Amino acid sequence: MSEKKVEAYCFGEALGGFYSNGQGNLDEIGDFHLTWGGDASNVALAIQKLGHQSGFVGKVGNDFFGEGFLKYWNEIGVNTENVSIDSERFTGLYFIKSNDTNHQFEYRRKNSAAANINKEDIVKEKLLDAEIFHLSGITQAISENSCEIGFDLMNYFKNKEKIISYDLNYREKLWSKEYARSIYIEVLNKYANIFSLSKEEAEILDLPKDPEKAIYELLSYNPDLVVLRLGEEGALIGNKDGVVKSSIFKTEVEDTVGAGDTFTAAIIAGYLEKMNLENMLKFALKAAAFTCRKIGSVEGQPLRKELNL
Repeated sequence: MSEKKVEAYCFGEALGGFYSNGQGNLDEIGDFHLTWGGDASNVALAIQKLGHQSGFVGKVGNDFFGEGFLKYWNEIGVNTENVSIDSERFTGLYFIKSNDTNHQFEYRRKNSAAANINKEDIVKEKLLDAEIFHLSGITQAISENSCEIGFDLMNYFKNKEKIISYDLNYREKLWSKEYARSIYIEVLNKYANIFSLSKEEAEILDLPKDPEKAIYELLSYNPDLVVLRLGEEGALIGNKDGVVKSSIFKTEVEDTVGAGDTFTAAIIAGYLEKMNLENMLKFALKAAAFTCRKIGSVEGQPLRKELNL
């Protein structure tokens, strides 16, 4: 485990992921590709690979997958001082059936170690060196415990004048749009300095269909920086000085899972480096594109030197 000062902590869920190889079905005998997933873990790993010291805050099971995560985090250099191990519950899993047009997911996360994290599992004082604290809607959606702890930590860091990064990452199977909207509005009003979302998630907040107008409406709340992902149309980023749009970075695509998390990590890295809006957005889009080159959410994450920026 790295002893460097942590610049950004990511709080959330770690999930082992299994891809059916080729065009195989999940209900048939076949081979699988194992990957390490979970959006907060993906962000922490990508930040580290982009040249900034990150840390993960969460809980894994006392099983092969929990051991695998700890091994991989430590191998990459992610700080794990605030990762606890649950001896009674399991590390969450997901399974992916993929074809040329989409992915179908099956999750095994209910009552997982991550969903049962407690306030006692986290030593807040050990997190204070970091400039940025990141979490997502998924972090808050997996359980009431995790939702409450998310708010507790955001409140704690806000009072310490730290930067809070929040990615909506809405998942319909975890909570309703109405409940998610109430959480997002509270985060917007009170906590988020960096606020990231997709064009589909913008609809949950009843934002204008014009992306630039949507950015300005979000900036009228608490955030200093808003990022709106438009899929194949690229993305927009905005602050009090204006809004910038950029097209996607074209590359060969093997898998898009995890690209959004790498994008978020690159925004955080760019913020730490005080990049201007245009450079930050191009940096994030290029990092996300690199992630799409390989199957799995972390296998294609780029190192800082690969991006030549």
